[in-house]
Amino acid sequence: MKDINKLYPALNKILKSPKGILLTLTLTSLFSSGLGVVGNYPAAASGEDEQIQSSYSSVQISQTTNQNSSYSRIQISQTTNQNSNGLPRRIENAILRDASKRSGVPIRELQITEATAKTFSNPCIFKFGEVCTREFNPIKGWEVVVRVQDNSWTYHVNESGSEIVLDPKVSTSQSTTLPKEIEDAILGDASKRSRIPTSNLKVTKATAKTFGNPCEFKFGEICTKEYNPIKGWEVVVQVGRQSWTYHVNESGSQLVLDPKISGGLKN
Repeated sequence: MKDINKLYPALNKILKSPKGILLTLTLTSLFSSGLGVVGNYPAAASGEDEQIQSSYSSVQISQTTNQNSSYSRIQISQTTNQNSNGLPRRIENAILRDASKRSGVPIRELQITEATAKTFSNPCIFKFGEVCTREFNPIKGWEVVVRVQDNSWTYHVNESGSEIVLDPKVSTSQSTTLPKEIEDAILGDASKRSRIPTSNLKVTKATAKTFGNPCEFKFGEICTKEYNPIKGWEVVVQVGRQSWTYHVNESGSQLVLDPKISGGLKN
């Protein structure tokens, strides 16, 4: 206790000196900065938006000492919620959610491999139109490529993220199995045309397909390059010794038999 009492005069003398005042200010600055750091870090994300990370400020404190004085330097750096390619994180996640919904693949297994800032000259081009006018009505946004298992899906998205368009040529999670009710409708049509009981008819092949436009869907031999896709199936039915080819849309509301089929049987 006596030793401590002896130190008071010396300590008081140091604190009253210019260096002592500077040391006091430095310590005060350090403590206040340290306390200010608490609570600046974002809470963990949850749910579908688990990949979204909040913007946050990081505080770095370094101590520099020289012969004349000691001082602290506080460096504040801002980390923004945006990727190096300029694609905002919220738009990236919206695209990944769309790809996941269409493909049935979890978001964590999807990857954006490319994102290019782009100005689409008009809405037709933005929506992947193959034959568009030269109208100049620009839409700013990005062309984004998503890796979905062994496939690459191309999206167009506008600057605000309010419009996200998947290339219509992409084959998504369309069922590759012909629904039973559509199969029955096709066999019923083939039976009516051929006058053969459905029990003697058989679907030998059914391929999920996206027809480029209604002309192609209806077996047109000479069609325009208009891209107005119709999803459905190309179905082959064994009718006696013949194979009949049908095109049917996804809902089964349209059945089209290849016009080359005579409608009768050739024995």
